[in-house]
Amino acid sequence: MNFIKRAYLYTTRKKLKTILLFSIILILSTLLVVCFSINSSSNMANANVRKGLKCGFTVNAKTLKNGLNENIIKQILNIDGITDDYTLRSYTIAEYRDLNNNKLKTKDDVGLKVYEHAGKVVCDNFSEKDTYFTEEGFKLISGEAITPEKKQVALIHEEFAKNNNLNIGDYIVLNTVEGKEISIKVQIIGIFTNTRKADTENYTDTTNLYQNTIFSDLSTASKLNYEQDNENCQYGDFIVEDPLELDNIISQMKNIEGVSWDSCVITKSDSNYENTKESLEGLAKIVSTAIIVIFIISIILIILILNLWTKHRVYEIGVFLSIGIKKADIIWQHITEIFIVAIPAFIFSFVTSSIATKIVESKLISSITNSIEISVNICDWLLVSGIGLIIILIATVISIYQITKIKPRDIFTI
Repeated sequence: MNFIKRAYLYTTRKKLKTILLFSIILILSTLLVVCFSINSSSNMANANVRKGLKCGFTVNAKTLKNGLNENIIKQILNIDGITDDYTLRSYTIAEYRDLNNNKLKTKDDVGLKVYEHAGKVVCDNFSEKDTYFTEEGFKLISGEAITPEKKQVALIHEEFAKNNNLNIGDYIVLNTVEGKEISIKVQIIGIFTNTRKADTENYTDTTNLYQNTIFSDLSTASKLNYEQDNENCQYGDFIVEDPLELDNIISQMKNIEGVSWDSCVITKSDSNYENTKESLEGLAKIVSTAIIVIFIISIILIILILNLWTKHRVYEIGVFLSIGIKKADIIWQHITEIFIVAIPAFIFSFVTSSIATKIVESKLISSITNSIEISVNICDWLLVSGIGLIIILIATVISIYQITKIKPRDIFTI
């Protein structure tokens, strides 16, 4: 009778032992697969969260003589890891006039009057991305937004338009209020309104009132601020692909020559990711600890069980040796017995771990974060199964080999 047949007969005859070993391997492998699946899912969720959240940095170059020029902006955008989703901004104060040099009416019945017939000019490459529109409740009610290809254009408040009888297509003149006198004619391409009132309206400078605010393009800002016919800007908002690379990208940017980076203020905007990262990293630590603990317990349990399994069969092994069965055949029989039980247990663990992950996701993970969807990864299952079989193989060989070294006559005296 060969060792395969003997192994089959033993496992089918010793049903209780077989079921017990099968159950233990199934439970341990299921726990490990679940932990590995949570770990993989949390890592994937972490990567998706990093990509989904718009993390980046703002360069404040207002103190520079000529701000950030187009060449510097291009070099920043060429850094690996910076996306094409960026915004450029500049601010100035200008007096508003018509084409006949008449001063236009501004809101001055509230607030502190510093300049008459003047207001804040907000200049963007994309006006719809400005925080006034994304956070402060501004809304374009007619016309079109400012985009990079539009030059010497303006968006005005509906109240300002009404008070001065202005419509889309009309022209107004922006005059500097400080320094060298500069005048720029801009065409109105859109009219906006504010959907909520400013909290500090009664205490702010009248130039900062929503009704006195005008949006224009970067070329207009460059002429008003720097007297240059280009698109130099005071601020740049840049988004990175991976927040983990944020510090490295900023360091690379500071290596760009031609800018006094020490005079610039660079502000990171990664608070959303930092807040989310804490819960994800906390979960990752818990899962990593669980994997280590379960793995150690699994090894100890398997070694103990296999040792007990083998010690109860000392006389059986002595009989086999005494009738001339080779040690190698005995070792292969025990390996085959364990594999007959372990392989089905690992296969079935794919099903049980799939069920368990859904329970864990609904009962535990959802209370920590909603950004993780757990599913059993076949690679994780194969990894657990492969490592498990190797551990079982080593433990089986060690436990049985120790007994086969004893001479048959000595075994019967134990």
